[in-house]
Amino acid sequence: MKLRTGRKEKNNIRPKSGQTIIRVEDLQELIEKNGGEIDEDTLVSMYVPRRNIRRMARDALRLDKVHMLVYGLIALVMILFIFAFMQEKMGNFTINLDRLEMFRKGVSISETGEFENPTAKLKAASVENATNISINDLPKDIDSVQGDHNGRDYMAYTYFVRNAGKEDLGYEATITLDKSAKGAEEAVRVAVWHNGERVVYAAPSKNGKPEKGCVNFKSDEVVCRIREPDFLLGNVDKYTVAIWLEGDDPECVDKIIGGALEFSMRIDAIEENKTGLLSKLIQDIRDTLTGDDAIGAAGNDAPDYYKNRNVTWETRRNQ
Repeated sequence: MKLRTGRKEKNNIRPKSGQTIIRVEDLQELIEKNGGEIDEDTLVSMYVPRRNIRRMARDALRLDKVHMLVYGLIALVMILFIFAFMQEKMGNFTINLDRLEMFRKGVSISETGEFENPTAKLKAASVENATNISINDLPKDIDSVQGDHNGRDYMAYTYFVRNAGKEDLGYEATITLDKSAKGAEEAVRVAVWHNGERVVYAAPSKNGKPEKGCVNFKSDEVVCRIREPDFLLGNVDKYTVAIWLEGDDPECVDKIIGGALEFSMRIDAIEENKTGLLSKLIQDIRDTLTGDDAIGAAGNDAPDYYKNRNVTWETRRNQ
């Protein structure tokens, strides 16, 4: 029996006297050093150690995994882009009432003046494939219809805000431009009827002045702020919001075709109660025990502390 130690020689190339063995992977470097020439006595070895083969295999597999990861990320980005584009195309208009400072105190919103379903959030239906129109194309009775009443080329929504709580307070309603595409915001009009009084808002003209018959947006993101400092017990405010692309606007050009817009309206208390959530929870528990119809901050059914007086748009205090 013969005992062998060490690794078995894998290279069958035996250099002759005066010859030098060099691996293929080092050949290019040698050629460059010798000005493009190589000694005829230099042997080129194709031998690659097994560990290097394994390493190369791992590197190749890792490269495949990297490629797969990159392709997967590209696909994910494309899917998210398409989804975002679809969402942008859909567009919407939402109204959100501050739950902690207003909703839990008995202030609520509803798309009907009777307040059958008072809530803290409303969402208007969207309009697809709208084309530009003139303000004169809006219905004359647009402020007389409740809830959703979109036209073919405009969005219109009417809702009500009610104070059926236990205290007088003030609020500020802010309309914001949340999303826009292809410069459609330059030609849009936002008309707001607050208790029957209409104001039309638009982005400033190129010289910074208001468009004809309009009030400038507050900023690129904020359309307007409506302040109601004395929202007394039993008061109900009515809002109608209409949105359309104004055909008479100089910025209403072909480049905005395919654009999209998305707005929201938020109603916040002017004076915020500085007490923490725990204190408010304790107060809600106390009100529950005393029969004051308390509500949790995440509740969906508005408390009606003023319910015995049946507060509606028709019976409101602020007529």
